[in-house]
Amino acid sequence: MVLLTVTEFRNNIGKYLQMAFTEKIALKSKQGIIELNPSTEIRLNPSPSNDAWFDDARNMKELNRALDELREGKAELKEFTEDEIKELFAV
Repeated sequence: MVLLTVTEFRNNIGKYLQMAFTEKIALKSKQGIIELNPSTEIRLNPSPSNDAWFDDARNMKELNRALDELREGKAELKEFTEDEIKELFAV
């Protein structure tokens, strides 16, 4: 692993970005260590399992609206029993 200061990285950014594809590169800053993890794709889906439900903008809009209501105290979380879930989803 190559551990760099942010200044060293900034001064030679092209070199270290290319190097990150073949070896681990980490930057040391005042806040901590940042590791570079190169990829060939951009992953915007927040789901660890990459669930396609999160790729639909309408779903994300509704989820964010509901979370805002919870934060603002306009809504409350309700826990459902197993029987209530089965009834809701007709299982």
